[in-house]
Amino acid sequence: MIDTVRLRALQAKLLARAQQPTPRDWLPVVVAGHEVGVASPEVASFLATATPHFQLSDYRLLLLDEGLDAAARTAQLHEAALRLREAGLLRGWRDERLDVRPQPGAPPLAVIERAACRTLGLATTAVHLNAFAPDGRMWVARRAAHKRIDPGRLDNLVGGMVPAGEDEATALAREAMEEAGLDIAGWPLRRGGRIRFTRPVPEGFQVEDVQVFDATLPAEARPRNQDGEVSEIGCWELPRVLEALEADAFTLEAALVTIDGLLRKEKAGG
Repeated sequence: MIDTVRLRALQAKLLARAQQPTPRDWLPVVVAGHEVGVASPEVASFLATATPHFQLSDYRLLLLDEGLDAAARTAQLHEAALRLREAGLLRGWRDERLDVRPQPGAPPLAVIERAACRTLGLATTAVHLNAFAPDGRMWVARRAAHKRIDPGRLDNLVGGMVPAGEDEATALAREAMEEAGLDIAGWPLRRGGRIRFTRPVPEGFQVEDVQVFDATLPAEARPRNQDGEVSEIGCWELPRVLEALEADAFTLEAALVTIDGLLRKEKAGG
């Protein structure tokens, strides 16, 4: 058993951090007639003056893409991302592409370098897995010290972005193999909550939907990281997990995903 009163109090506190309003002076980013993101005045001004593909109009940053298809928009956005990087307005470069969508589930309007998403406040989708042992304990991972974001903090056993061209199930299966060496094909996964994050971050503004999944690993499962992004993995008693949550030892995303899973587990009877 775990104290659900403490869990719900912590959940409310963390949601207040995770769901914040867009800064009032930031500008909507418009692609193919849809508001898909939000940019700081500095980024918006740079793109409107230093690239041929954007203009400012009615306090909005418009991609000049009339009559263009998704491939042409992708080329425009790629060039813009490169220029932002050259100007020091974009942090890092992942060589990963994410879809640009007007809303979750809609056909993509284009794809863009992952590192540009928060610079332009573009919505992204991630998948996380709460992994439990048959005896009720929970598998917990620790992010490697070299990770650019949240190094050394605790994390769910599996978690990552849904890249362009993948659906949520495919992305979760790939991440499970990379991060924990687990082949989850055919596993009875349970779909949990969907948590939206809207908050300022050092890279810009995070707009992200995290789809939660739960699974009970076989008793013989021994997760082993494969991609070097996890420094350790352990199977913890739930009171220890709660103590780590209250000590703010988890990433914000992983904390809310973990609480979502623990509350569901308690409601189902452990």
